[in-house]
Amino acid sequence: MQMRFSRDCNVCDGDGFCEYCSVEFLLSARATDSDQTLEVTSNDLRSADPKVCPSTRLAPSSRRSINTDFEPNAGEQRGILTVKLNRGQELRLHSIARKGIGKDHAKWSPAATVTFMYEPDIDTLALDEKRSWVESSPTKVFHLDPITKQVS
Repeated sequence: MQMRFSRDCNVCDGDGFCEYCSVEFLLSARATDSDQTLEVTSNDLRSADPKVCPSTRLAPSSRRSINTDFEPNAGEQRGILTVKLNRGQELRLHSIARKGIGKDHAKWSPAATVTFMYEPDIDTLALDEKRSWVESSPTKVFHLDPITKQVS
């Protein structure tokens, strides 16, 4: 709550980043085990300034991999999966987190809308079933072609 919105920052004028409107995060991970895939999660991000994120989740932890029997305790969360690394792969990341709201940019929006729709597989239906399906449509937007026997 002590951070300023980047648009209101008078130190860096909102164009750059400073300690008042942004937080720097670092991530460094390397998969060294043979035959094991390393899961890199959001919990592996480390704040460059230890007073910014004093949470124990951001403290250095032992590396986990997919093939181990890691079960989080009730108070411990695994974090959001960022990437999976195979043996010999390495990831180094430097990121800047800035305070903002969805009105400024969609990346600060706290929610997203997801929709889906069932699409029936009508090609596998028998001719009588296709005819019945076309006739059941209340809007009458479907048509059964008598020659090709396909629904359009």
